Amino acid sequence: MFKSLTIPFTSAVVTRGIAMSAILLFTLPQQSFANTQASGIEVRGQGSVLAEPDVFSLSVSIIEKGHFTDKIRAIVDHKSNQVVDVATNLGIKSGNINSARVSLRVIKEEVGVNLQGVEVIQTLPNHQKSKLTIDTNSSNNFTTTKPQYFELSRNITINFSDIKDYDQFLNSIIKIGVHRISPLSMSIGNSDKYYQQALSLAIDQAKAKAVQIAKQTEQPLGKLIYVQETSNNHYRPVYNASMKMSDSFEHSSQVGNQAINASVLVKYSID
Repeated sequence: MFKSLTIPFTSAVVTRGIAMSAILLFTLPQQSFANTQASGIEVRGQGSVLAEPDVFSLSVSIIEKGHFTDKIRAIVDHKSNQVVDVATNLGIKSGNINSARVSLRVIKEEVGVNLQGVEVIQTLPNHQKSKLTIDTNSSNNFTTTKPQYFELSRNITINFSDIKDYDQFLNSIIKIGVHRISPLSMSIGNSDKYYQQALSLAIDQAKAKAVQIAKQTEQPLGKLIYVQETSNNHYRPVYNASMKMSDSFEHSSQVGNQAINASVLVKYSID
């Protein structure tokens, strides 16, 4: 006969099972709270600083045309020296004047000649005169070429540190014969200094937003755990419109402030 075998459960085994269940019950809420704490509060901040431009750059062109390069070169050089003298008399250093760019272009023009009803009178050997009329239609045209001529130009670039010098320069070169004036470039010399200020303002704004979110959600704001700069100081100069000069030309510039912006991404823990 087979006898039944009974395995008794000891109190130690039961006790161990209850203990492990208790550990699981207390571990799960703690892990959930840790995940919430790791998420924290993440916000973006932006800052902007206004600065007045202090670097101005202007390019002017002197252009002459003619059949002889040596003659037009002499005229261009003379006018260029006059422009440079105007800048020098304003106290602009030679390092801020560039007049080395010279270009020469050969120009040729073809002119069409249309002959219609041309009469040619010719004396024959027997001293008699004959008359020949040539009647051409529009398809029988002759093309001739004018003698070539040249265009010589010199580009002069001048950097100013004061907008008043720029105005005086323009008003002084009216009678020299400058043919082309490029748009004025206005920029900020030490833009990095203003960008650092904008960056600090961006961080302050991000912190203020995090404090407001924590207060609204009734969560204690913890320490700063992450900061990322999401902007770069890629500052670009501003250009005004080009202009034409006349004998009655007089210019007075007004320079407005330019904004330098910065942005950050920050993260705060929740205590």
